[in-house]
Amino acid sequence: MTYRVRVLQGAAALLYLGPLLAGLAGFGWSVVPVFAAIFLLWLVILRPQEWPTTVADWQRPEAFVGLAARGAVQLLLVTICFGIGWGIGGVTGVHPVMSVLLPIGLSFLAIPLGRLVWDPMKAQEMESFLDDALLRLQGTADAISAHTPAQRAAQRQLADRLIQPIADLSDVVPVSELEAHLRALAPHVPHILLLEALHDRAQQLPQPRSVARAYVLHATSPVVAEQCQGHAAPVKALKLATGDAELLELFARRCAALLQEDIDAWGDCPNNAALDAAQVGTSGAAARALADLMALNLRLAPLNGDGSGDAL
Repeated sequence: MTYRVRVLQGAAALLYLGPLLAGLAGFGWSVVPVFAAIFLLWLVILRPQEWPTTVADWQRPEAFVGLAARGAVQLLLVTICFGIGWGIGGVTGVHPVMSVLLPIGLSFLAIPLGRLVWDPMKAQEMESFLDDALLRLQGTADAISAHTPAQRAAQRQLADRLIQPIADLSDVVPVSELEAHLRALAPHVPHILLLEALHDRAQQLPQPRSVARAYVLHATSPVVAEQCQGHAAPVKALKLATGDAELLELFARRCAALLQEDIDAWGDCPNNAALDAAQVGTSGAAARALADLMALNLRLAPLNGDGSGDAL
């Protein structure tokens, strides 16, 4: 998909390069309507869904209004590109000698090139699918609570299926790759359901460590913490991480960063008693990260109505 989008962008660049070169070469303004027609043809070929499809549709007044509006916009775009080329040629004194067919051919070539890599009908189907998925699945925990039990169960099953690629990852997969997977899922699965699915999967034996790491990352995300406030996801993340020095260090550093960015997340994060219990038996980087988090907890306690930090 990325390759096709890049080629389509290159084709669009060719489309605009034509009138720019024509202006630079000093051709007359009489070529502007030719480029405007090519620009309109690009829209017809690459975006057929935006045009009337039957003779009856074309006979409606709004069809001609739409055609006139699009034509005016394309004429303006061509005029701007042509004017820029003309201006560059005038300022620099550079007027390359070429046939008028060369810039026209470049712009026209963009149309078949773009159509070769871009199927507008498939793109429309994908766009409709994603829009529908967002309407059905997007929302916070408050929105989900208003759904029927059957709807929520269906969404939860979808979340369980979508996290399978995370479970299939190596135990030592980089954090950046886990974060990329979570970002890809975010538009399609409500955060609270994704947290639930990851948490339940992480508790299965044998424990898929990649899922446990993903849960720690997601539970300590500022966006997730804000939208899932009151669910104590960081507390559950600490429980999952306990006994794993690397996970504890990851949790402690992420939780500290979360608290520094959003003090309102303090109530959902583990207290120092829980952190102290998790620290037992740890050493090195994990122990230091937990100690730093406990110190931060004490500093933030007075700001959250807890007097336990007044001694500092």
